Amino acid sequence: MLRLHGFSASNYYNVPKLAFLEKGIAFEEVVSYTGVGPKYKPEYLDKSPLGKVPALETEEGFISESRAILEYIERAYPEHPLLPASPFGIAKVQELSQFIELYFELVARRVIPNLLSGTTPEPNVLKDVQTGLTKATAALAKLSTFEQFAYGDKFTMADIAAILNLPVVRNVGKQFLGKDPLSEVPGLDAYCARMEERPHVKTIRADAAADRPGFMAHLKALYGI
Repeated sequence: MLRLHGFSASNYYNVPKLAFLEKGIAFEEVVSYTGVGPKYKPEYLDKSPLGKVPALETEEGFISESRAILEYIERAYPEHPLLPASPFGIAKVQELSQFIELYFELVARRVIPNLLSGTTPEPNVLKDVQTGLTKATAALAKLSTFEQFAYGDKFTMADIAAILNLPVVRNVGKQFLGKDPLSEVPGLDAYCARMEERPHVKTIRADAAADRPGFMAHLKALYGI
């Protein structure tokens, strides 16, 4: 059986986890927190070279990086596809997914340590984050109307990217910018509300909430956060 290594409080871990659930693929979860290396579970580096989560254990070996794991899942288990049939549709889903990851999640991630520790970001860092999120928010409406799904009329990898990454942006905005910048995107609030009603998304949220105390205890033990 496939074994997914990581922890449920991680949005990166939840990318392949949600794909497994939506596609109905059996898998086993193996709890592994970040912070690996000389101070914590150095053997995990054999599964993921930089010690990041997730890592997928297959009969052929390990795969790290969420995007690569998604590609493996889609090709190895084509039933209930998470990509459209046409080359153009596939490219558009990948475009939107990458846009969300690069220009929203990675930008907001710069102040996630502050969010977790309850500290105030450096002013120049916060300014950069605000500038980046403002620019990305204005551009997002050009890629999706969010009328039904993130792209097209079926659930795809673009929905996985939106569901698991955009809440990070919303939390950062509310905590440090005084507003949720994504509420300015037409159709996005209603779209997010619909996605939260999906059974597998509810599972992801419940598992993340249940894992958070363990993750925070790990951060405190390892980094003093």
